[in-house]
Amino acid sequence: MQNSIDQNTLYIEKVYDRLLEAITSGDLKPGERVRQSALADRLGVSRQPISHALQLLRYQGLVRDAGKQGVEVSPVNPDYIVHLYHARVSLESSAAAMAAQRVKDGLAPKDDIDALKETIELGVSAMRHNAPLSVLVKADFRFHMAIYRLSGNPAIEQIMAGQWPHLMRSMMAVLNDPGVPVRAWEEHQIIATHIFAGVVDEAFQAAARHIERAGRDLAKRLSAGRDPTA
Repeated sequence: MQNSIDQNTLYIEKVYDRLLEAITSGDLKPGERVRQSALADRLGVSRQPISHALQLLRYQGLVRDAGKQGVEVSPVNPDYIVHLYHARVSLESSAAAMAAQRVKDGLAPKDDIDALKETIELGVSAMRHNAPLSVLVKADFRFHMAIYRLSGNPAIEQIMAGQWPHLMRSMMAVLNDPGVPVRAWEEHQIIATHIFAGVVDEAFQAAARHIERAGRDLAKRLSAGRDPTA
């Protein structure tokens, strides 16, 4: 019995990861129906793990009921995204400051420092080579997650990990402008430079400016009536 439970849990996690990836990358677009029978055939699993995975996504606000048609991918909620960016200013700047403090005090694990350096290298390379939008968004996600990890604060890491699916969906719209990734990675490099130097106040301010600027850019696009899923 225990083995069957463990196996079913594994299936749920795999299905959830596949669906989450499809939603955040834009492969499954807002309003698109998610049919359990088709998913079961494609993934080679029963409907039960798919049903559980969809419940998790529904709880996150990423899918919603679509009447007799089952469920569909939820639209991006512009108001929620704007509020989320407001909250990010405090969390992100605090994480950057804590990361810089750990570096300054010699408490930052080398693996975590190297992980942040790697995200910078990969992100800048992706930006310079005009990588696909989904690649740029993932690179942005990994950069910020590396800072959370380096901060040593698991609460920030856990809170923000749950919000990044929403952020990634909104960023798929913001990064349509070729100038946005360039500006973002220039700001990322500045934040990382301050962190590596252990300069706490500068790291805090650079992160705050970055999130505030990104939030303003997004708010302008939303207020201009652009479809955030376009």
